[in-house]
Amino acid sequence: MKTNSDDRSTVCYFSHRLDTNISIQLEPQIEEASQPGKQLIFDFSEVEYISSSFLRICLKKWKEFGENNFWIRNPKPDIKRVFKIAGLEQLIRE
Repeated sequence: MKTNSDDRSTVCYFSHRLDTNISIQLEPQIEEASQPGKQLIFDFSEVEYISSSFLRICLKKWKEFGENNFWIRNPKPDIKRVFKIAGLEQLIRE
């Protein structure tokens, strides 16, 4: 995970597979990057696979930050479909 932060937001860039093992490893890093009062954005432009464990992290952050301060951008069609099937398509902004 790479991050880019400014006064308004923190963008977390993910790549490859976000499987259960990776999710467990990334969760503390995501917590550290999350800053109250800033927008949190997950960039999925390089993500090929997402597990239910990472969906849980996304849902947790959405509930914590609110729909105006957390979203996912640049998902590939397969990833977008996973969010749609899970009923979480509202987390994605085009």
